[in-house]
Amino acid sequence: MSKFPIKSIFEQIAEQVFTMRNPVQAKQFITEFVNGKDINDEDKKLILRNISSIKTMDKIQSYICNSLLRYEGLSVNK
Repeated sequence: MSKFPIKSIFEQIAEQVFTMRNPVQAKQFITEFVNGKDINDEDKKLILRNISSIKTMDKIQSYICNSLLRYEGLSVNK
């Protein structure tokens, strides 16, 4: 099994995360999804660390959007 590109992970979770309203459930979904994928351990740790510190749904959605854009070179944040 090959490693998934990190952009691919965000693409796969974005649609579901954007339909969720509960930040705890969204964080749990993202954590379980990322842990279940064969991605680079450093990328996995970074995603999980970033998600664990986010408290609101709008911040979770913003993180997902910015992460997708970042890996396309279009992020609004550094």
